[in-house]
Amino acid sequence: MKVYMIDSNKCTGCHLCELACAYKHYKTFSPELSNIKIESIEDIAFNVPNNCMQCEEPNCIKACVAGALHKDNKTGSILIDKNRCIGCKACAMACPFGAISIVKKNSKLEISICDLCAGDPECIKVCRSGAINYLEDSKINKIKRKDVVNRLLDESNENSHKR
Repeated sequence: MKVYMIDSNKCTGCHLCELACAYKHYKTFSPELSNIKIESIEDIAFNVPNNCMQCEEPNCIKACVAGALHKDNKTGSILIDKNRCIGCKACAMACPFGAISIVKKNSKLEISICDLCAGDPECIKVCRSGAINYLEDSKINKIKRKDVVNRLLDESNENSHKR
C-alpha cells in the first residue's frame, strides 16, 4: 500500500500544493479550500506541509456519529459521504493533526479531507522540492534509514574535523 510522506526539511513554503489541491477539488486557486496546509514560521524560514495522515485507526471515523466517513480500500484515504454528513465537526475535533478542513461552499459549511485524489495526488505533481511523496510503505523505511546514515556520517565528519 502507498503511504503519504512529508519531509518538512525540503518544503520551501511555495504553497503550490495548496493551490493545486484547491483547484482539483473546487476549480479555484484558493489556499483556504485546500486540504493540505503549509504551516510556516517565517522568521526562521521553517515550513511544514500538513495533511491527512490516513491513520490506520482514524479518530475521525470513530468520532463521526452519522457514519459519513469511511476508509477507501484501494488508497487508504478517508472518504466523506456528503449526503450522510450532518456537519457536526466531531471529525475535525478528533483529528490529532488538524488536517480536516471546514470549508464554505455555496454558502454552506462542509467538511473536507484529503482523498489522495483517488491515488494520484495533485499536490505531489507540483511539489518541486520533493517535500511531499506518495510511496509504497516498504520504501519509506528505506529512505528513513538512508537519512539516518547520512546524518550520522555528517556528524562523524564534523567531529573528525574538530580534532
